[in-house]
Amino acid sequence: MKISVEDMTPDWRSPLFVLLVALMGAPCSQAWLQITWTGDITAGFSTTLTCSSSCLQNCNYTWSLKGQNVIGNTLTWTPDGVESTVEIRCTVFNPETSVSTSTTTIADVNNPLFVQIRPPNTVLPLNKSLDLVCRDATSGDLSGPSNWMNQVVSWYKDGQRVTLSENIQLLQNNLTLHFNSLLPSDAGFYQCEMSAEQLRVISLGYLLNFDPWNISISGPDTVFPGRLSKFTCLTSCTINVDCTVKWQFRGGFPLGTYLSMNGNELSWTPSIPGTFQNITCVAENAAAGRSAEATKMVEVTGVPVSGSELVQLNGLFAVILSLGLLILVES
Repeated sequence: MKISVEDMTPDWRSPLFVLLVALMGAPCSQAWLQITWTGDITAGFSTTLTCSSSCLQNCNYTWSLKGQNVIGNTLTWTPDGVESTVEIRCTVFNPETSVSTSTTTIADVNNPLFVQIRPPNTVLPLNKSLDLVCRDATSGDLSGPSNWMNQVVSWYKDGQRVTLSENIQLLQNNLTLHFNSLLPSDAGFYQCEMSAEQLRVISLGYLLNFDPWNISISGPDTVFPGRLSKFTCLTSCTINVDCTVKWQFRGGFPLGTYLSMNGNELSWTPSIPGTFQNITCVAENAAAGRSAEATKMVEVTGVPVSGSELVQLNGLFAVILSLGLLILVES
């Protein structure tokens, strides 16, 4: 029996060809990549990342994280808490085909280390004593992080190490930064850092500010049914750094066809005219015990507009039009 070259060419549509590709591994130009890990990523705790791929044979994996490259399909990483989000990139290279494929993911980093004011006051007491305490949310007390042994605590103000003086002292194994008498020059952005052997974690920051936060809500005072309106919470504090922003509706939840709250922005499409809506924006630093808020009263005016009502109006117009034509014909 004579077999031609055409007879030996594999048919990519055949089940046998699909099975061979699955067993041998697809070319890296068509490979899928996936970065996975278990649980949350937390500063001060190690996390093992895994890069999986459909490239199965003789594949080389390279990680790119914070400017460093690491070889292998797994990566063990202990974040230091400096960034709240980190870009992680994995690249797989097939030396047989000289083809590489990459994938990137954005990882959120939880930081349990934070600075808390003591006593918690909304207005800082000038010329009076005050403590800044370095705390770990995983420990539940003021004794320091439960997962640290022989830790060294350092304090920073505006990115520079704090200079001690007669007015500024360290207490409780350096976990407390004590001010004998607060001065206007003490204002600044404070962070604590804990280090032990090869481990280093820097806390979320606390803004020591003697001025109250300014907060207001921008947006229309009058809105209309069926029309999208947008509101913005304007604050003097830095959102997601020294304060967080949330929306509250103390007079009742807004009624409408659409409502979206994304950070300090609120979008709303009301549906019921002749009503009033209370919108409150709250800026808060729970650890520091500071908060400020602004409230805006919005009136919903006009006529309701909905798809069913439009259909009814169109139907009524059609009836009126048909009656008019009928009268014209009879006349």
